[in-house]
Amino acid sequence: MPVVYVDPAYTSQECSQCHHTARANRPTQARFSCRACGFVEHADHNASHNIRRRGWMVWVCGAQSTAPELTLIA
Repeated sequence: MPVVYVDPAYTSQECSQCHHTARANRPTQARFSCRACGFVEHADHNASHNIRRRGWMVWVCGAQSTAPELTLIA
């Protein structure tokens, strides 16, 4: 299975439908409620959709990967 690095920053605050990002979109640990479009979902489920989309962009669309450089130590 191929693996790509996805920056997880703000995935729990970004709406997986309209991509509006705000701290207020996550009123509780478990609840996601977009202040822009009104979309409501479990916060972790919403974040997983955002991570999947970011991974898709890196893998299929050729977006630049933000993976940290690997350094081999001999």
